[in-house]
Amino acid sequence: MKNRPSNTLRYSYTAPARTEELRVIREAVEREALCFGFDPETAYRVALAVDEACANIVEHAFRCVADESFSVEIMTEANRFVIKLFDSGKPFQPASLPELDLKKRAVEHQQGGLGLHIINLVMDIVDYVNTSERPNCLRLVKFLNGSSGKELKRDTL
Repeated sequence: MKNRPSNTLRYSYTAPARTEELRVIREAVEREALCFGFDPETAYRVALAVDEACANIVEHAFRCVADESFSVEIMTEANRFVIKLFDSGKPFQPASLPELDLKKRAVEHQQGGLGLHIINLVMDIVDYVNTSERPNCLRLVKFLNGSSGKELKRDTL
């Protein structure tokens, strides 16, 4: 394993709340994940999870109001790859979401609405924090070399 200083800020970006900005963030996350030591498939999945989270901020927190912005930070902490997303949009209440029923969704041909499910499948830790600086902070953590004990099967994504 590479010798990594702890608590290193690797990337910081403030993006307009527009879907056109998501590509820039996705590419930065994938690049930094590869540099940190993840294999290409895991780096891609982490970038996908972050893309889903950012899309949720644009669509739900800001309701696609393009003059708003949100911030992305990528940090490394020992064997943890940490992405923090900050926004001042409508707060998200994860407990308010109904439990996901994939069979029902398939039978009813429902589209969309799987972003949080993808995020939770890919990432080892997902939590929401309020800060004094900005009201919403989503923290996504992926452990290097599966050290969290959580395994993602290829056919679940």
